[in-house]
Amino acid sequence: MIDPMAQIPSLTVLPDPDCASTTSLSRVSVPVRLAAALLLATGAAPAAAWEPVALPNAVKAKLPAGYIVRVASCSRTLDPPQPICIVVVARPDEGGQPGAAVRKAPARPLLVYRLAGGVAKLIDRNDRIVLRRDEGGQCDPIEDAGHIAIKGRYFTLESGVACGQHWTDFTTFRFDTALRSFVWQNRIFESLRLNSDAGPNAQALVSDGRKVTRADPRHPIRLDAYRPR
Repeated sequence: MIDPMAQIPSLTVLPDPDCASTTSLSRVSVPVRLAAALLLATGAAPAAAWEPVALPNAVKAKLPAGYIVRVASCSRTLDPPQPICIVVVARPDEGGQPGAAVRKAPARPLLVYRLAGGVAKLIDRNDRIVLRRDEGGQCDPIEDAGHIAIKGRYFTLESGVACGQHWTDFTTFRFDTALRSFVWQNRIFESLRLNSDAGPNAQALVSDGRKVTRADPRHPIRLDAYRPR
């Protein structure tokens, strides 16, 4: 039995040049805990997850007007394998301060684009998955821990905070070839608390719980219909 949260090496991989178009991409390290969340969904270590410094021009041309990119990742997936880009966009001036009693920040859409023949097509969208700027407590859950990892037909979105409260949320989706859409696969929510042990070798934070919720394969939930809360 593979422990999905076991310590596995941080991955450093080169981007697929077919996904790069005319933009410049560089090596990045996939966070270990995010890679472990993908491990739970796929049963194998993610070997081709990377995040672009800049998006392909074809994708940039299709982004909704009035938004900027917060988080993005591109790789080959689907069946047959095709380049896709998954992008989280937000308003440039989001408003809604973290920790505010009244939530006013706008939604951050998550967009999935498929690239073929130099053209990008929007194939999935959800405006509720990504936490807004004022939904993470004292910190912004995307600025604090916003990442996307892709492996094969799966991708995982990570969000979390590490001020006041300490928690991380990993939500994974799988491309369903019959539905021709991404569907929800599982969700891992982990929280930490201050360690009551004041010993010199004690860690500052210890686990305060970990919850794994898996989708019912008999009732697939499309990405555009998924509601995290």
